[in-house]
Amino acid sequence: MPTFRQELDRIIYEWGKFRRALRREEREEFDELMRRAKRHVSAAHYQANPDPMESVFISILLEHEMEIARLKRRLEDEGLDT
Repeated sequence: MPTFRQELDRIIYEWGKFRRALRREEREEFDELMRRAKRHVSAAHYQANPDPMESVFISILLEHEMEIARLKRRLEDEGLDT
């Protein structure tokens, strides 16, 4: 049974054609999405979801939520919150 890290590497490889079809700046963002997924490999492995793409999506969504929270705090710190 492959580890989640191995599954993620396989997923990234399988999406290679999609990545190559993107514009350069889009490729950089795609790569960032995959880096975000890699940040949660341990949690995804622990979850052991039969569909590894679900763990990839949740990891990326979690990273986006964390970024939104950071940006909100920054706005609040600068007195620009709504």
